Amino acid sequence: MESRQRPPWLPGCLTLLLGGLAGYGTDRISLAARRECSVVVREFISLFDWWFWQTPLAVIAGATAGLLSWALAAVAVRRAPRWVRAVVPAGFFLAVLTGLALWHFVWIGTPTNVAQDGAAPGCTSDNAPRWAPDWLPVGPPLILPPEG
Repeated sequence: MESRQRPPWLPGCLTLLLGGLAGYGTDRISLAARRECSVVVREFISLFDWWFWQTPLAVIAGATAGLLSWALAAVAVRRAPRWVRAVVPAGFFLAVLTGLALWHFVWIGTPTNVAQDGAAPGCTSDNAPRWAPDWLPVGPPLILPPEG
C-alpha cells in the first residue's frame, strides 16, 4: 500500500509567486516600450479603461499561467523518474511564461493604430523601441493612408 504524499505547497507557492513576478516584469517592459514610442493614453484613466487594469491583469495572468503550466506538466509526468519530474514541469513553466511575455510585448508593448505624441524619436520605423533586440517580435508598423 502506497503512502499518501503531502501536497506540493512549496513548489506551488513558488510557481505562483514567480509567475506573478514574471507578469509584473512583462508589464513594466511593455510600459517602457509604450513610453519610448510615445503612445498616447488618456490623460485621466478611469476605472473602466483597460489601461487601468493592465498591471493587475498581467500579474494575475502570469501567476495563473505559471501555476497551471507547472501543475499540468507535473501531473503528466508524475510516474516518471525523479529527474524528469523536476525538469519537465520547470521547462514547461518557463516556456509558457516566455510565450506569454512575448505575446504581451507584441500586443500591448508595441500597439498599432494608436495615437502617438509627436515623432517618437526613441522608436524605430517598425514600431519598436530602440533598446529592443532585433529578435524580439514587435507589432506591425502603423501604416497611414496616403494623403491627398
